[in-house]
Amino acid sequence: MSFQDEIKAIISDASMPYEEKREKLLKLVTPQEVRSLLPEPIERIALKEPLKAKESEDDMRILNLSVVDPIFESILQGGHVEYRDYNEYYKERCTYEEDGIRYLVPFDAINFFVGRGKHARKATVTLRNIECDGTCILFYTDKVLRCQ
Repeated sequence: MSFQDEIKAIISDASMPYEEKREKLLKLVTPQEVRSLLPEPIERIALKEPLKAKESEDDMRILNLSVVDPIFESILQGGHVEYRDYNEYYKERCTYEEDGIRYLVPFDAINFFVGRGKHARKATVTLRNIECDGTCILFYTDKVLRCQ
């Protein structure tokens, strides 16, 4: 891998937190170059309170996400981190504002879908945590509750 390819790989890795990207880039380029390559995120968004396990699926707040087959298989193996770009679509669905502060919606689980029609598969997976660094939202999966 060339030097330029290594830098591009670090910058484009949406699953890597901003601070980790910054530290890796500082080992390769000057601080001034890091600022131009990796602008600081506009806003960091957190959960208002840590996620708590729910006893019943009826009480859960569930997000629906579509994924491709290789990702779906990784999710079923456990310990997956699903990430989405923090754009207007996910800002609207995954955050809310209270008293002038933006928070992440405390989803308890995600329904992951792959495929369509009679070949569609679905898995409901609980979440350990949700984070947002202003550029992407990371969903840390926990247990598979159901797979169809």
